[in-house]
Amino acid sequence: MRRGSSVATVLLLAAALLSCSSSSEPDEDRDTEPPPPSAEPLPTPSTEPPRVPSATELPGRDVWLQFADERNAFALLTVCETDSGPCAFRLAVLEDGIGWELRDTPLPAADPDGRHHNMEVAGPGSARVSAQHEDGTVESWLTTDGGRTWQPAGAAADGTAEEIPEGAELSLGDGIRVLMPDTAEYRRLAEQPPLADLTWPAATGDGSYWTSGTDPDTGERAIALTEDRGRGWRVLAPLPTPAGHEDAQTREVVAGPGGVLYAFETGVVMTDVFSGSSAELLVAVHRSEDRGESWERVWTGGGGATPRSLLGTPIAAADDTLTVYADDGIYTSHDHGRSFDVTRPGPPPEEPDLTRAGYLLRDLGIPGHYRISADGFTWHTLILGGNA
Repeated sequence: MRRGSSVATVLLLAAALLSCSSSSEPDEDRDTEPPPPSAEPLPTPSTEPPRVPSATELPGRDVWLQFADERNAFALLTVCETDSGPCAFRLAVLEDGIGWELRDTPLPAADPDGRHHNMEVAGPGSARVSAQHEDGTVESWLTTDGGRTWQPAGAAADGTAEEIPEGAELSLGDGIRVLMPDTAEYRRLAEQPPLADLTWPAATGDGSYWTSGTDPDTGERAIALTEDRGRGWRVLAPLPTPAGHEDAQTREVVAGPGGVLYAFETGVVMTDVFSGSSAELLVAVHRSEDRGESWERVWTGGGGATPRSLLGTPIAAADDTLTVYADDGIYTSHDHGRSFDVTRPGPPPEEPDLTRAGYLLRDLGIPGHYRISADGFTWHTLILGGNA
């Protein structure tokens, strides 16, 4: 799960969402393979979504899917003997978009939640898995051949990277690190953002990367953006945060059509005692038409404004809409974030994420059910595992 997602939020939501649908698509899609690409023209504007194959024969009661690109992915499967465990952790690997292959991992057996296990996808065929033991130590392994073989992996960065390789994943350690796509080893990025106390770096969706931190000159929180694959970073103009929310954090920065940037600020964690869900209070939405040289606060929370919270990653779609998943519904803006309409009331059945293959909707009630989109507008359903 990418930076900014809350595991606690997902777990709290899951209990309330078990009866929810995975999507707005007909229920029969859950029991059949997704249909082949239609010969009919797609709605405009639309980009054909990645046609990731399903694999309903895979085992497992939980699935954690991560992409290297549109044709290569890893899915960590929790395979349990009983409801209480013990559970083994196996790997399904997609190579070149052909089909999923089941592989073993060196991860030790654990409880069904597998909360002490982690997976990071570096590139096609390359990934890392790690396990935190009871004494607090972490043991890691890496593969560069699609999980056929594994070798011990160190946690420290080994050397530096002059730039972020195409399709690489970033992480945070001693500064921003690059998970090298070919070796699954960490390299410290040679040029670091000129900020302190960095947050987890993330992609905006248009080839840029962002992080936030403290500006050493002003002591204020700021956003840094790189548009040349990490060779240089630019500190963006301050966000016009609403008065009284000086402690708000920049939760997401996403790119919309035409190079527009949206920044989302959130505040305290809010809990709905009726639904049992938890989310971050949505404080403000900001929009920039000049790549962060200036910002306009287009939406302000409070006073009954909706959406009241933020779950997952907002979707800045190719049709120029902006969709926000909240704890009490799904909201869509048709005026660049200035106002939002309810497009689905009630706790959402899915959580959105921005991956290296595009936008991904993960079903919160049925493990292994996903929808994927290249543009946030046209979607393809994929199912991993039979949920037995």
